Amino acid sequence: MPALNVEFSDEEMARLRARAALTGRSLKQHVHDVTVEEADRLAFVEGAVAEAARILPGVAAHFPEGQR
Repeated sequence: MPALNVEFSDEEMARLRARAALTGRSLKQHVHDVTVEEADRLAFVEGAVAEAARILPGVAAHFPEGQR
């Protein structure tokens, strides 16, 4: 399975450990989950922006200036 070695400062590592403990996950699982969730979130936002750009011109045409 592919792996990634990431370096953190002592302060960053302490924050990550504290957050992992709050969520009841291991540090490794927490960092994995947060990284994947952020990649998925960015993909969703990019898709939403593209969809909005596609449909907004048609929506704007149905509403006079000042009612948008």
